[in-house]
Amino acid sequence: MTGFVDRERATRLMERAGIEALVLCEPEAFQYATGTWIGAAGLFRRAGAGFVVIPRRSDLPIGVVAADFYAAQLRAASPDALVHTHPIWIESAPFEASTSGHSLGERIEAGLISLGRGPDFSRPGTFELANSAVQLKRILGEFGLDRATIGIDLDFVSATDFSALQAMLPDCLMVNGSQVLDRLRAIKSQGEIDLLQQGIVLSEAGLARLRERAALGMRQSDLIALYREGVTGAAAGSSLQASTAEYVTLGAHAKGADAVAAIGDPLKCDMVCTVSGYAADMSRNFIFGPPSAEQGELHAIAERAFEDGLAELMPGKPISGVHRAATDSLARQGLRSYRRGHFGHGVGQSVFSEQWPYIATDCDAEIEAGMVLAYEIPLYINGLASFNLEDQFLITPDGPVSMNQLPRRLESIG
Repeated sequence: MTGFVDRERATRLMERAGIEALVLCEPEAFQYATGTWIGAAGLFRRAGAGFVVIPRRSDLPIGVVAADFYAAQLRAASPDALVHTHPIWIESAPFEASTSGHSLGERIEAGLISLGRGPDFSRPGTFELANSAVQLKRILGEFGLDRATIGIDLDFVSATDFSALQAMLPDCLMVNGSQVLDRLRAIKSQGEIDLLQQGIVLSEAGLARLRERAALGMRQSDLIALYREGVTGAAAGSSLQASTAEYVTLGAHAKGADAVAAIGDPLKCDMVCTVSGYAADMSRNFIFGPPSAEQGELHAIAERAFEDGLAELMPGKPISGVHRAATDSLARQGLRSYRRGHFGHGVGQSVFSEQWPYIATDCDAEIEAGMVLAYEIPLYINGLASFNLEDQFLITPDGPVSMNQLPRRLESIG
């Protein structure tokens, strides 16, 4: 799989921001741009595990600084990229199985010598920013950007690492490029849309199994296990790399994981299914036995607010308008003082299911075709129920299209 960067859009965004290249450090941004995992060094969550250089000039290739242990995999995934490597702690040696007449140790040593490393070569304890920054500087020089204004994803890079990068690249003006990255990632390619759709398909398979098998007396952990079984079963036989995160509330209060389902208990299932790094987000609500009149009314309030906000989720309109419409709807239905910070968010390649843009009053973004947004109405009323109604929508030129199939109504289970 190659990366998902739209170079034309990237050029427009960089021109608007006044930067000549975008330099990415975040592991998730690295995978978004290259289609390849940054490697074990990225687990330290520090700058220097790898870099991606996206030049404003679209006639230049993408440049990548990668850990040497993962370089072959990266070159295979991104054959058009300019790749330079830096050493990390993992050692490996080429081995020629057909050679004979020498001991195993001699043959491995010959493979190491064939790498052409200098006599002073050594591996760091983990990895060193200085080593990868040398290669970053090399790429910038080859691109004619060694004195350029470059945008760094400073929402990820620590102050310590940023200061070090400034010292190692003194001729470059480094500014915050995180907003450019956010706006670039907000419009999804077809490959990204497919991954996010697959996540919803798997998640709904998990919820379908939970709905069918849930029973009174089950613990919250048992219900989560049913969901996971459904996801695993739906993914069986495919090459999908799927993982889940579950934000479940059982009962009228926020009980612990050891809660036991009883008659009348509401169950909020806010589920995230991540496929190849892309986190799909949705939520449905159930109740053990028939709902009380107040529980039914609360869910109906959420459904009406959902529809009222959805009417504003149209390309060309401000995202903030969706939040305003949902808030106004809740107020008309009696919840005049209910204040929710956001009613949804973007989804994509992330360690969390939420990313920019947020459906909030202070969001200055316009809804655009190609966005994938998780739109939600969460109503957490302690002592009655915690409900969250959430669909994942692909924004098309004609309007939002839900990626979900499960009904949004409150369903009885158990």
